[in-house]
Amino acid sequence: MMPQRPLTSPSRALSTGLAAASWLALGTLLLGTPGCAQEPFLGPYKHVLLISLDTTRADHLGCYGNLTASTPHLDALAAEGTLFNDVVATATTTLSSHTSIMTGLYPRRHGVARNGFMVNQENRMLAEVLSGAGFHTAGFLGSYALDRMFDFNQGFDAWDQEFDIEFSFLHADQNQRRGEDVTDAVLDHLDELDGDERLFLFAHYFDAHAPYDPPAPFGARFVPEGQPVTSNIREISLQEALHHQRSEGQQHSVYDLGLTRSMAAFTSDDPLPGDRLLASLYAAEIAYMDGAIGRLLAGLDKRGLLEDCVVMVIADHGETFWEHGDAWHHGAWVFDTNVRVPLILRLPDGRGAGKQVTGLASGTDVFPTLLELLDIDLPEEVDGISLMAALDGAPLPERAVFSEATQPVLGVEQAGRWLGQFKPRAVRRGPWKYIEAPYIEVAQLFNLRSDPFERHNLLLHPSPRSQVELPILKQALDAWSAHETPRPSRFNTTQADEVRQRLEALGYTGKDKSGAAEDD
Repeated sequence: MMPQRPLTSPSRALSTGLAAASWLALGTLLLGTPGCAQEPFLGPYKHVLLISLDTTRADHLGCYGNLTASTPHLDALAAEGTLFNDVVATATTTLSSHTSIMTGLYPRRHGVARNGFMVNQENRMLAEVLSGAGFHTAGFLGSYALDRMFDFNQGFDAWDQEFDIEFSFLHADQNQRRGEDVTDAVLDHLDELDGDERLFLFAHYFDAHAPYDPPAPFGARFVPEGQPVTSNIREISLQEALHHQRSEGQQHSVYDLGLTRSMAAFTSDDPLPGDRLLASLYAAEIAYMDGAIGRLLAGLDKRGLLEDCVVMVIADHGETFWEHGDAWHHGAWVFDTNVRVPLILRLPDGRGAGKQVTGLASGTDVFPTLLELLDIDLPEEVDGISLMAALDGAPLPERAVFSEATQPVLGVEQAGRWLGQFKPRAVRRGPWKYIEAPYIEVAQLFNLRSDPFERHNLLLHPSPRSQVELPILKQALDAWSAHETPRPSRFNTTQADEVRQRLEALGYTGKDKSGAAEDD
């Protein structure tokens, strides 16, 4: 059994390490100073709800044009707010990407190379900033990947991670809980408060993550009659193996070895038997999650909180189906199936209602956007930008945004170097996307406007325009990749040790099995 942990922990919004001169210099800001009484926050909105959709592709929500999706609550939220059409996740696994969302920094600055690493306490997390401004901060987890043991809960007054689905080799790659339970936890916590607090609520929904096991009746709504309405880890692994056989000619452990050149180059719009069933179950999980989110929004409305609440929804990363060589996987590559994510911002006063923003945005933009929205100064330089001007019709600035794969690869992570330095990484500028994967010496160039599914590597068949864009993209990616001074971090072995002990007790000792649980 996993060790039991308390549901709440004291806020450490103002960490000891940041109580030094650099922090004292900011003492006149709304964030306040350790040990000093806080000035009342007089910003324009009273409450903030940040919803995270783990492993959710943008193209699987109705508001992003999916005609078969069943996401009425997220679609309604998008209609009431602003939908950002082209949003790039910073990383392809949960903890790294979420830390970027909460700090406005890319992983190679905040230091979380992948799941299982500690969030350095020098990072100024969104909850810390808002707690310092007088908000009551509360987080509610859907999975172990953001567990308090990784210090992701910095700045939260309450942190609820009461998981009831425990790791098992067949049915769950990490401790987790369903979306309805996350919603229940949020609403129960609200009922314990006195009702006068300004609130920052973080709700993390994990349902779209594998294995795809939607509760009844959602599976039956999406799966053809007579087919299974659930899947497990073994079935998904077998489906991966079919794709490896097609692209590589043999079984290949992506968890241990990453992708090969042939797998990185492989593209397909032709699903294998079994693919469409898994895709249907994935869609059913998202429909179920949408219902849980709808009940959360209704619960806030019933309690009189939604009328003065900013609501932001974002995903940490997506999931590749059969489209590329990293089939039924995330973490190994940076195709748009993994890094294009939804982002919705709804304001209670209707500002930006019904707008769709086409410019390029990043997961790093959440932190500066929410702080500008609340009239709170940024506590430090960040990599992201505020998106607020777009709500009033201004175009987003032309810029480069970046993403990187985080999955561990044998022999690729080198001591003394940024652990992602030789893994796949990508730069976006307008519709142009350039990918480098140093560990297998692969480079790819795509024009997403004409090739949204990334099937035609323009390095193999260059056009005059691509030859103009390529050096610009390469220069930007080289400059970004040169930053190898992240905040220090270390791998927390607790989960890996627990998983290994359980597998050994069951007679399993495969490295890929424990690795999957460590970094999925």
